[in-house]
Amino acid sequence: MEHFAVIQSLCRVGLATQDDKFRKQVERLLERLKKAGDAESAESLDRLLEAQQQSLALQPSKVELSRAAVGERLTNSVNPPHDRESSSPLAQIIMDPGSETPPPVLTPDLQSALDSLLQEWVDYDELRTLGVAPTQSCLIFGEPGTGKTVTAMYIATRLGLPVVLARLDGMMSSFLGTTARNIGALFEFANRYRCVLLLDEFDALAKLRDDPQEVGEIKRVVNTLLQCLDTRADLGLTIAITNHPNLLDPAIWRRFEVKIEMPLPPPDERERLIAGFLRPLSVQDSGVDLLSWASEGATGAEVRSMVNAIKRYSVLQKTGEQRGKLDPQDILAALQRYYITSAKLEDRSRLGTLRDDPKSLARALLTSEDGKFTQSTVAHLLGRDQGTISRWMREEPA
Repeated sequence: MEHFAVIQSLCRVGLATQDDKFRKQVERLLERLKKAGDAESAESLDRLLEAQQQSLALQPSKVELSRAAVGERLTNSVNPPHDRESSSPLAQIIMDPGSETPPPVLTPDLQSALDSLLQEWVDYDELRTLGVAPTQSCLIFGEPGTGKTVTAMYIATRLGLPVVLARLDGMMSSFLGTTARNIGALFEFANRYRCVLLLDEFDALAKLRDDPQEVGEIKRVVNTLLQCLDTRADLGLTIAITNHPNLLDPAIWRRFEVKIEMPLPPPDERERLIAGFLRPLSVQDSGVDLLSWASEGATGAEVRSMVNAIKRYSVLQKTGEQRGKLDPQDILAALQRYYITSAKLEDRSRLGTLRDDPKSLARALLTSEDGKFTQSTVAHLLGRDQGTISRWMREEPA
């Protein structure tokens, strides 16, 4: 279809509004394209519709708790506990965690696991009749930037509970006994109110007690933490987050009923992340495919950083109405600039390939396992004619 790239961009922007009437018109256009035999255009629209549907499915809906939520109601007027010596707060109270972070992009298996965990709290009374309680402790671990905190906030949002967020690395004190006292004060506060207790940087305090590098104080701290976890077991949901599960004391590890590892996003989840982060920019599918290809092995946080670099590029390099529109060549230029200014690139081989000569880049794109690039799209991306790309592919690689 002539000018389909423009129509596709309009559909992408319109679907982002989540207007049902607009979606219906896009579905009608899809049927027309299928009847006309335009398979390539129909496939592109089908992908847009599927991405929008998946985005809607991620919108968190609160579960209806039974009598599971015990304790006083936490309000904005309640102050968090403080360190007695420094008067600094031991935690941050987040009344509406859903407004702080967007819903996470989860694999189907992980989404199913979280749904089951949340359903336990809905069926609290039925579980109690069988002599068991819903899951009340959860450890989330994985590489930095994989969405651990976002997932914890998502759980709290679905439960309709505020979050008491404690970064345990900030609770350490040089005064003997103060760290243990701070831990006790934190748990005493969380046990009083209906909330989700979120322990960030958990490995800072839950270290191995037989670590020869640690002094005796850490053993007292871990023992206090174990006792506090035991007293909270029947009072609410506790979520701990760590980047280093191997540093945790085995006794601490056993205190958590559920352990969730946050993996690096697979290709389809990464594309959904990209589509969400790109809004409201208008980007052709080939540009999205390039960004997805270049971000192989990246965490969700790294994908967001790459997309933010593209948005900055759109403001710095475009003027007027063109600021919201980027063609694939713009995406390539923005990613090349991002490569120059970004750290930790030794394990980002695809991103580094973007700085290679055009011939090597063309070969890398066309021989990748993704299978999304054709000689036509690569020619457009590199500003060459298709005959040149075809000749490059026939030549022996350097």
